[in-house]
This record gives sequence, C-alpha cells and structure tokens, in this order.
Amino acid sequence: MNCPEMPALLVIKLAHSIALDMERRLKNYGVTMPQWTLLKQLWQQEGRSQVELQELLGLDKATITGLVQRMSQMELIQRRTDPLDKRVQRVFLTAQGRALEQITTALVEEVNAHALADFSADERDFFLRLLARAFYNSAER
Repeated sequence: MNCPEMPALLVIKLAHSIALDMERRLKNYGVTMPQWTLLKQLWQQEGRSQVELQELLGLDKATITGLVQRMSQMELIQRRTDPLDKRVQRVFLTAQGRALEQITTALVEEVNAHALADFSADERDFFLRLLARAFYNSAER
C-alpha cells in the first residue's frame, strides 16, 4: 500500500493496528484498552476524582461511571468518598491494579518494538520526531 498523499490515513491505520496489537496483548490479562488508559492515569497519580478521570480520558459521565464500576468489581481499583467533600468519589489502585503497571509497561515495549522492528535506531528517532512534529502541527489549530 503506497499512500504518500494521504498521511492522515496512514497515521490512522498505524494507530489502529498498534491499538489492536495492544488490545490483544492486554486481553491475556483480562484488561481492555479503556481500562488500561484509566489505570495509566492512576499510576501517574492516585486519588483522582471520577470527574478528573472523565476529563483526562475524554469520556462522558455514564461511560466513566460504568468503567469505574467494572474495574472496582474486577478489584483493579477502589472508590473512596473524599473526606472533605462527600459528593466526590476518588479512585485508588488496588494491589492487583498496581501489579499491572509492570506487566503492561512490558507489553507497550513489545508492541512498539514490533511496530518499529525494521527501523535502525536513527530511523526510529527520526520517525518519532516527525510524528511528534506532525502531532504538534495538527494540535495547534
């Protein structure tokens, strides 16, 4: 497939292919991509409110509520009422949720290595710089 005149299409297809690979690998651990993205936010900072997670992930209220409920039932996370504001639910990792960080970090490395398998180190660095610049250019607007 040669579509040099359609970089956006190639980027979309690449992102889709990488996401499918990651989703397939996550499935072995009983985790979906949306669940993993929520876990990633909590690995960076535990105790975020559901509203914060909703905004960070770009999800609507019903979707984040369902996601948090399912992940609580799976014992990946737990909700706690904010001691200063009883209306706010804060989300924390369980030991099981914390343990997935190392596992999924390795999965991300495998997926990236697979996608960039035939690239030299210089090509990989150059490609990533180009992607970052294209992303920056498109995000400016």
